[in-house]
Amino acid sequence: MITINLYDYKRIVRDVGIQKRVVGVGLGSFMIALICGLIILFQYAAYKSTESELAEVEKKVVDATPAYNAVQKLKKQQGKYLKIITGIDKLRSDQARTSEFLEDMGQAVPEGVWLTSIRQLGMKEIKSRKVPFLFISYEKGKANAKGKDSDDKFVELKGVGVGDSTVVHLLEQLRALPYIDAVMLNKSKRDWMGEQSVRKFEIYCHFLKTKPAA
Repeated sequence: MITINLYDYKRIVRDVGIQKRVVGVGLGSFMIALICGLIILFQYAAYKSTESELAEVEKKVVDATPAYNAVQKLKKQQGKYLKIITGIDKLRSDQARTSEFLEDMGQAVPEGVWLTSIRQLGMKEIKSRKVPFLFISYEKGKANAKGKDSDDKFVELKGVGVGDSTVVHLLEQLRALPYIDAVMLNKSKRDWMGEQSVRKFEIYCHFLKTKPAA
């Protein structure tokens, strides 16, 4: 009769099962640790690559900054030069217009009229005299496009004429000038020069706006 000790067999089977579970858990832990390590490694590699690219971009920005600043400075200088050139062109144009006006006045002034004063004025001076040009508003808080412009040019003419007809003739001659767009007889009064009756007058002319040279 053969006797088998089942207790030892069951113990061996149990021990083998425990060993398998331990090995499985250990293998699983190793695989998890390996995967985590690979993920960390990839992330570190990506971080270093990004850091390198960022450093390269920052270097390019630093290298490009002087050129950018130089371009901005040139743009500012260009704007300043354009303003200066525009101002010079405008001044030349105004001087040419005034010279042309003075030349034309020799032919515009009719016989029997004598000019005692010729002055060039700006908008501020015209407003201070309240010369009633139609395009200038003297109501508080109101001003149209021309009234706001500080570069409007006017000429003030003062003189005497031997009669009303001579003053009217002068007004017509001034209105015929191609660069004058408004003529205003501001004052006119009778006076005497010795025994001669004369008409004293004050006339204002507005120059057409000139465009700066391109």
